[in-house]
Amino acid sequence: MTENTSGIDMILNKIREYGDQTAEKLIDESTRKSKELTDEARSEVSAYIESEEKSLGDEIARIEAQAETDYAATKRDRTLALKQEMISKAYDRAAVVLGGISDDDKLRLYRKWLKMYGENSDYSVVLNKHDRDSFGDILASEMSRGEFPGHPSLSAFAAEISGGMILDFGDSRNDISFESVVNNERGRFDGELVDILFAEG
Repeated sequence: MTENTSGIDMILNKIREYGDQTAEKLIDESTRKSKELTDEARSEVSAYIESEEKSLGDEIARIEAQAETDYAATKRDRTLALKQEMISKAYDRAAVVLGGISDDDKLRLYRKWLKMYGENSDYSVVLNKHDRDSFGDILASEMSRGEFPGHPSLSAFAAEISGGMILDFGDSRNDISFESVVNNERGRFDGELVDILFAEG
């Protein structure tokens, strides 16, 4: 009986040893697999984060570049608008400056224009109130003496112009007011005006 018990104990001990060894191997294998999976997961996460950071950096760079381009375009448009506004004011100012020339200079200019633009027909010469009051009678006398083409007469009406004249032929009008003359020159001298208005130093 004692011998049977010893035999059974030996078998049980062997089974325990085998179980312990097997369990230890399984634990070691599980630990190794777990470490491999953890390392692999960490590597994948790290690569993903790196990729996302690069994508984010590229997107930030693209947005910054676009913002710089948009800013440059906006600045260019504002500068162009400012230049156009100042050029327009320069032309408007030119008509006012012409209107401020002396009456003698205006009279000489108006005589020249009447000889250039008068036609062989009846027409009315319209001046602004100041010019008509200042030397209209002189021009009217010269018109009556036939010093200009056709049959001009001084209009009783005054035009709202800074200077110059309007030749009214009845079915048509020739506007040679200072405003019209300046407007007709718009664009021709823009380059020179830009150089003058925006000269450096």
